[in-house]
Amino acid sequence: MRFRIPIVLATALVVLTGALGAGSAAVAAPATKQGDVGTNAVTRYWIFVHTANIQDAGTDATVRMKVYGTLADSPGYVNLDNSADNFERNSNDTFGPFSWFDIGRPDFIGVYKGSNGSEWYPEYAMVYSEATRIWYQCPMNAYYGDGEETRWFDCP
Repeated sequence: MRFRIPIVLATALVVLTGALGAGSAAVAAPATKQGDVGTNAVTRYWIFVHTANIQDAGTDATVRMKVYGTLADSPGYVNLDNSADNFERNSNDTFGPFSWFDIGRPDFIGVYKGSNGSEWYPEYAMVYSEATRIWYQCPMNAYYGDGEETRWFDCP
């Protein structure tokens, strides 16, 4: 007696087997972390933040961001800091590159401001993917007070 598999099921098994075989190299090496950056990353990202041009908009506080994508999230909140005096009134600050697994299209961001500085009024942030070569804009227009605070913003 022969074992018969319906054609639809057989086709699905062939497709699934091929997909698993093709993706096995990417799955075989799970990410290890060094700080907040995955070492087996597939693409690099840049983060740009514009602080508004209004009185007392700037801050010296610690600022961190997490990007929530359609495929995955960035690995934790990344510290946004470099050698410049970041987040001053009417300033443009760029951070990166950050090496992450492909997160897909950024859906929204979480932005943390520490209590170690003054108020802050960020106007918008942008996330750049080197894989797609697209800047994704995330309007913020939010006032952060003196205290520690985290807010979330859509990236339409």
